[in-house]
Amino acid sequence: MTALANPAHPAGPSGHDEAATRHSVADYVVRQLVSMSVTTVFGVHGANIEDLFDAAVRVDGMTPVIAKHEFAAGAMADGTARITGHPAVVMTTSGGGAMNVVPALAESYDSRVPVIALIGTAPTSFVGQGAFQDMLSPPDTVDLAGLLGAITGSCSVVTRPDEVPAALATAFATARRGLPAAVLLPKDVQSAPLPEGHVAIHPAMMSPPRVDDVPAALLAAVADELCSTVESGGDVAIWVGDEASVAGVGSGIDALARALSAVVVAAPGGRDLLRDAPGYAGVTGVMGHPSAHRALAATTVCLVIGCRMSMTDRAGLDGALTHMRVIHLGSEPPRIPGTVDHLHCGTIGSTVDHLTSAIRERLRGNTRRQMATEVTYLGIAPATVSLDMRTVIDEIGAAFPAGTAVFADAGNAGAAAIHHLPFGHGRFVVALGMGGMGYGVAAGIGNAIRSAADDDPGRTVVIAGDGAFFMHGMELHTAIEHDAPVTVVVLNNNAHAMCITREKRFFPSTPSINRFRYTDIAGGLAAMFDRLMVVHLADRASLRPAAADLLSRAGPNCLVVDVDPDEIPPFAPLLEREDHP
Repeated sequence: MTALANPAHPAGPSGHDEAATRHSVADYVVRQLVSMSVTTVFGVHGANIEDLFDAAVRVDGMTPVIAKHEFAAGAMADGTARITGHPAVVMTTSGGGAMNVVPALAESYDSRVPVIALIGTAPTSFVGQGAFQDMLSPPDTVDLAGLLGAITGSCSVVTRPDEVPAALATAFATARRGLPAAVLLPKDVQSAPLPEGHVAIHPAMMSPPRVDDVPAALLAAVADELCSTVESGGDVAIWVGDEASVAGVGSGIDALARALSAVVVAAPGGRDLLRDAPGYAGVTGVMGHPSAHRALAATTVCLVIGCRMSMTDRAGLDGALTHMRVIHLGSEPPRIPGTVDHLHCGTIGSTVDHLTSAIRERLRGNTRRQMATEVTYLGIAPATVSLDMRTVIDEIGAAFPAGTAVFADAGNAGAAAIHHLPFGHGRFVVALGMGGMGYGVAAGIGNAIRSAADDDPGRTVVIAGDGAFFMHGMELHTAIEHDAPVTVVVLNNNAHAMCITREKRFFPSTPSINRFRYTDIAGGLAAMFDRLMVVHLADRASLRPAAADLLSRAGPNCLVVDVDPDEIPPFAPLLEREDHP
């Protein structure tokens, strides 16, 4: 396992520090990453990427992290990028390693997350010669460049050392546009001496096309329309999403909402911008709150900020949206048919501030009382065991310190976290692009490792079901190796429980294939990892104090709670089918 600290460089026969004199392409790449404020790289070691990992170990300021699986390494980079807002890096070898990272990059692409994948390939002289893991001579081999080109904003294939600076610049320019990028680096290029006259990557080389803020005249027109709506007695709703969350515009949204006496709702990815206060109506979408949908349905004008309005964001709202005025602010257009005015803006924070200032100036002394709202929850049948998911989420969420970053995984556990977690804890991340199980486990652990390496205080919490845990829960080993400040909460119902609910609703005559034998996850983890504190609970009274204790400790730990596989998840389509057979 790669250590956190760089090992001492071995001295040569003359006592001279030979490692310090190395100037390979791999050294250059890693130093450029450090200069771009990348301090942690995630991946799995292998023959065609080992030179880059060797450089990552030796170069000051870099922490290499060896994950258990390449998908998890990609998810770690993705989670880190979502929290920091800066590009993150995953490194894999070719062959199975490159194939395993594909679903993680697909998630990054669909969710617009700036991840850079550095993938080692077979030596250039072996390409097309039947080399082990050659993936650069299609159609005889897998077309790795074509495959990655379909799930990234750019894919550069390097064939000579002097091509590396431009390839890295392209990758960073792509990442700064909010898209993942790939660079394919043959092994012989990585180990080659740095060519004479090499240059550092200048910021100008990797700057994407400038994305200007909304023109002042157009923004003034939006402010006028919103003010006219308020002055004529209409209601305004503000709908925030992932991009607004990454931009950290919570205080700006609050000020804008007060200026307009507007109600605020959030897509799942913008959940951390909500507060438990009047004027905040909850989360939209299939796992959201009826109060959020009612608030939007009563709206005259909906101002959408940094939300793509994908199906998971807007499910159940398409009818209402066709009968209201919708104005969209963001770097990407909304994913919704029909008429929505999209205003392309580069900096959400400054756009919100300018909009708020213009509205305050016009409505000075003419504001209304902010709309009173109360978050309401879906009606869910009680569980048949002592602990249901809502109880677990309520109790542990109440123990979260301010600033706690939460990563929710897929399935019932993710739906329960989106729907029931108390507001106001800190950043909230859920990957609904691909909806892959196990993403949240790996992404949360990756963010915790990054925060430890960067001396960034705060703790990360992962909320996952046993299905997601069995996919990538062994990344707890990675967390232990790096003493990462992460608490993994496993809600164990010994099933793929959302699939069970769907089986019962849609295929009632077919025997279930999604119920599993009981697994003692807590006992297994305690036996495997003697440095890992694991708590297994089955009663409500112990939940909050146990969570508070785990969250106050250093390093990684785990809380396992047994829940009911037949509990109906807070997933509107399933509940509606139950209520209306």
